Amino acid sequence: MTLRTHPQRLTPPAAPGALFKRGYGAIQPRPRLVESERDEAYLILIRQCPCLKCGMDPCGEAAHIRMSSGAHNKHGGKAKTPADRWALPFDRSCHQNDPDSIHKIGELAFFQFLGIAPLLVCERLYAKRGDLVAMRAVIFCAIAEREVASQVQGISNMEKPHARD
Repeated sequence: MTLRTHPQRLTPPAAPGALFKRGYGAIQPRPRLVESERDEAYLILIRQCPCLKCGMDPCGEAAHIRMSSGAHNKHGGKAKTPADRWALPFDRSCHQNDPDSIHKIGELAFFQFLGIAPLLVCERLYAKRGDLVAMRAVIFCAIAEREVASQVQGISNMEKPHARD
């Protein structure tokens, strides 16, 4: 019996070059979006809802939300288009052209400024898919909640100086 002083390998050593990528020249492109994540009928209904920011009716565009959230089980990648269930109604100005549009200031800043939880609204909309009246009601409720929250925040900001006196 020999006494070993150094640790032993748990796996046999790999052959030289075995750790390099195989088929370096034959990289297959992966699909950007799985077909089950596409729902063109749902996007048509989204485009008939009012804009979530300005209220223009119908908005005409469906903006896909790219932010990720573990709470909503939404995962994404930089080059991957999100599933259609993560789309919200915006008109072209609020979506792309205005100085404070989603594409100009970024999703996080845009939705913080707007005062809504976009993924929650997406889930509510997708739960009502197929029923345009119910989907429009979800958008109107989100706009109303945003207005109430901004008024409450304005009242609380007005009360702060009085509390110091």
